[in-house]
Amino acid sequence: MKTKILISFLVAYLLFAGSTWSQSKIIKKQTPVKAVVETPKEIQNTKPEAPEQYQLRLIMENDAFGGFSDQYYTNGSRLEFHMSAGESNPTRKIFSYWNDLFITPTEKTRYLQGFAVGQEFYTPTNITKADVSYGDRPYSSRGYFSNSLTTFTEDTSITTELELGMIGPSVGGKSAQINFHNFIGSPTPQGWDTQIPDSYSAALKTDIRKFYHRFFGTQYNLNLGNIQTDVSFGLIFRFGNVDKTPGPGSSALQPGSPILHEEGNGYWYFYVNPGGTLQAYNATIQGQMGTDKAYKSQNRSSAFSNWDSFLNNPTPDVGERELQYRILSEDNGRNTLQRYILFNEFLVNGTNNPYNIGLNYLLFNNIFNGAEEIERTTRLFLLSNLAAQWDQIPDNARALAIYSIFRPEGGKLPPIVRYYSYEVLSQFILDPKQREALLQLLREEVEYRDEKTYIADLKRAVGFVRAGFVSVSNAGFLFGIHYNYQTIDFQSAKGLPQQHQWIGFQLGKVF
Repeated sequence: MKTKILISFLVAYLLFAGSTWSQSKIIKKQTPVKAVVETPKEIQNTKPEAPEQYQLRLIMENDAFGGFSDQYYTNGSRLEFHMSAGESNPTRKIFSYWNDLFITPTEKTRYLQGFAVGQEFYTPTNITKADVSYGDRPYSSRGYFSNSLTTFTEDTSITTELELGMIGPSVGGKSAQINFHNFIGSPTPQGWDTQIPDSYSAALKTDIRKFYHRFFGTQYNLNLGNIQTDVSFGLIFRFGNVDKTPGPGSSALQPGSPILHEEGNGYWYFYVNPGGTLQAYNATIQGQMGTDKAYKSQNRSSAFSNWDSFLNNPTPDVGERELQYRILSEDNGRNTLQRYILFNEFLVNGTNNPYNIGLNYLLFNNIFNGAEEIERTTRLFLLSNLAAQWDQIPDNARALAIYSIFRPEGGKLPPIVRYYSYEVLSQFILDPKQREALLQLLREEVEYRDEKTYIADLKRAVGFVRAGFVSVSNAGFLFGIHYNYQTIDFQSAKGLPQQHQWIGFQLGKVF
């Protein structure tokens, strides 16, 4: 449609110009001086229109690209389409009121309207557990569609984006990551059924990049919405064959401006971008606003806090047992061995527990270790151990053991399996009163977990460093590769990594 309008405009303009040229010849013959001096006002006031521009850009990020640990922000992708925005463009009319607060428009100011679709996936440090680990980042995924306006001059770009989307299982994070991991031969993620539930999202984002020298600039980013509300600031140092053009953004998390390019004027540069973010809200960590279906392992009032109410005669020994149960339950994804030693000392040795390591490990794994996926070699060892003691194992324990070793991948451990695990574990280790108390506590705990979604506390200040290479050819081909280092954005349990790294790349073309 725009092409037809442009052709019609050009035809009309040529006819008008031809008519004017003929008139000027007649005038020149009659009054030579005035013919040179007097030019129609329409021609004097006509500004050369910038040529129509269309472009595509793809950004992909994954911690697997750099061989880093599969955790936290694990994958992001974004596909964009941009086009020139004339004065009558609705997006330009609306967003330019805001963008023009940060820039003084001139004849050289250009505008690009953009459309984008994107997704982001987040996981805890240990994806082999079916439960959420204590003090870790929850599973979450979000997808979105956005409409944006980029206003830019020779040294500044302002991109404002309105984003609508969704967070939760409907985004498809579970199937996408499981299929990708199966394709590359990585462990199957087990805990996606615990992810933050569905809710709709809306956000308004602004990215400002200004270069005071071709090798130095600043970046500001503001996000307002019910998924993320934060503000960030960064410095950009770069070196290469480039003038003061801001260049394209780099990260799918903060995409910034699209390809800023003029025909026949390519550029390339290396850059380093240190900065920090102040967070006010992050739904991928804290869950949806106003929900009553969330809990935090590190500070909730759990069933274990009611231990004394189940016993008629509390003693110091009861408090010690409560503390030991708490420690067993505080799974941060990296302390399995320490907690299994505690389990073995507290609930196996010194009791009349008749089971060998095979069944006891499965009980520990189901109750206290997040139903972690059992590796092939460990599975073979447990099967061998169970076979040696098979005649002494009760029928319900046999069924429990077989299911626990060969259970389906990628889903929650059914509550009934936990109940059986509690029954088998407590059958021989406690006196009747303590046994009944333990069973009641554990049942309450699993019911509490089953109805709620784990969330984490927010870390307000987050630091980051980005570095990479960007190239835009004379013909408008974009290639970029980017390294990202970031401190974690949530309050973690002790022993968890306090930083994360990933690699991203972007490809694009201006038409």
